[in-house]
Amino acid sequence: MRIEAVEQELLAPEIMILAKSLPDPESREKYLALHEAVRDGEVGEGLLGHLGTLLEISLESGRVRHFYGADGEQTLVKLFRRTPTGKALSGAAHDVSESLAGLQGQVLEEVKVSALGPSSYSVTIDTDRCQLTMRIDRGGVRLENVAVGI
Repeated sequence: MRIEAVEQELLAPEIMILAKSLPDPESREKYLALHEAVRDGEVGEGLLGHLGTLLEISLESGRVRHFYGADGEQTLVKLFRRTPTGKALSGAAHDVSESLAGLQGQVLEEVKVSALGPSSYSVTIDTDRCQLTMRIDRGGVRLENVAVGI
């Protein structure tokens, strides 16, 4: 994966901070290798998982926004979407959106959000023709249940 100059500037210090905090030498070496790949502008397939993990940690914690502002955050969100994890999450969101499009024209009766646990939610949508339940958590968003004619 190609890493642009602005992405390199944002990622390089974040990778070093994480690498220095890791007690396991093998894990630290992987992130140091990622650092070199980022500085070279090309991250190979073997390091994409580590790049995705770093981006998840940095984005979810709010660290990127705090230190690099909204522009830095948006830059790294776009990069995250290019990682295998980001592509999978985007694909899942697209699939759920397509399922929700099937509700067009139905009468909305109730929408309920329930907290299932830390960073885990259930969204139930009742219409005049069906009930749809989605789960949203760190693993993304997915359709959990569809009941028709209830």
